Amino acid sequence: MLRRLQWRFIGITMGATLAVLLLLLGAIHLINYWNFRSSADAMLRLIAENDGRLPEYGQVAAGELRPEPGLSYTEETPFLTRFFVVRGDASHRVVAVEMEQIAEISEEDARAYYAEAAERGPGYGFCGTYRYYLTADGDGELAVFLNCERDLRSVYTFLGISASVAVVAYGLVFAAVYLLSKRIIRPMLRSLEKQRQFVTDAGHELKTPMTIISTSADVLDAELPGNEWVANIRCQAARLSDLIANLVTLSRMDEESLPVRPDAFVLSEAVWDVAAQFRAVAEARGKQLQLDIQDDVSFRGEAAAIQQMLSLLLDNAVKYADDGSVIRLRLRRERSVVLEISNACHLPPDVDTERLFDRFYRLDPARSRESGGSGIGLAVARAIAERHGGTLRAETDGRRICFTAVLP
Repeated sequence: MLRRLQWRFIGITMGATLAVLLLLLGAIHLINYWNFRSSADAMLRLIAENDGRLPEYGQVAAGELRPEPGLSYTEETPFLTRFFVVRGDASHRVVAVEMEQIAEISEEDARAYYAEAAERGPGYGFCGTYRYYLTADGDGELAVFLNCERDLRSVYTFLGISASVAVVAYGLVFAAVYLLSKRIIRPMLRSLEKQRQFVTDAGHELKTPMTIISTSADVLDAELPGNEWVANIRCQAARLSDLIANLVTLSRMDEESLPVRPDAFVLSEAVWDVAAQFRAVAEARGKQLQLDIQDDVSFRGEAAAIQQMLSLLLDNAVKYADDGSVIRLRLRRERSVVLEISNACHLPPDVDTERLFDRFYRLDPARSRESGGSGIGLAVARAIAERHGGTLRAETDGRRICFTAVLP
């Protein structure tokens, strides 16, 4: 219980931390990338408005050409900006290539970049590490290509550094959460321990009076055979005894220190034994138990606990199956041992089958009282399956419900 609570707390905390880190990292990177692209686009427009040339600082300072807000234009800008211009006609044929402001690219490459940009159409885009702006220029086109390799490298370097810092921070948070988790969940653990101890103690204290009540009812039944009130006392005493036993079982399974004592046994025979007991009960209630049990299926675990799980599932099926319907029990070995119990049972289409395993949950309280259900049997069955490293789930199509236990 402690370890389960601890790792659940760690999982929730680290999941929330990861979401916040990803959100912050993504937002910072998007803002950084948006600023870079906005600055590059503003520079491209400035060059295009100046007929494919970078204006001198004096022109900008005198107000002849004003860069857009967000674009820093200093005396060093003309010397730091690398670009080339391609002029084309209406048919996208190259008219001129101007490469005075760049040296690392050939005219053939410039023509290839222009062809790629012209194919995409007017506007902005990327050709490799070049940001381009293609616009109409009289009867032709003007394409300005700005070298953004340095800026892109800066953007990706910043992303890599921030991601590395986030990973280190996430690891430190995990270490801190792991070290503090036991202390944080200790109050909850104390409360659960008190609850478990109360259930265990109450169960043991109630056993004696319940035994006396049951014995007294047996004596009265012998002296007053067929008495309705005596029969009712015996029925309710048996129901309460089963409830106490299931509560004590759940309480014991909540203890982490309670080990499973595995022992190899033939599961097929154990299932036949339990099914034989319920076949007569099902027929007495006007229902049929249909068996499909694979021979020689072996399993390593606690035979008594597995039989208890099967008894609880069959008892649930017999109680709640529709009158005159067929209850199907199937056992097979695939990669794991699969035990299926299904029965006809009309359920709402939006029923949450997971809630059926909640303690004291009843889908139909009135029907549960009539059938003698306590709402705890399925919780015990799932606890037994999980104690053996398996799972127990329920699925329904609205007409039938199927409980599937998968055991390793």
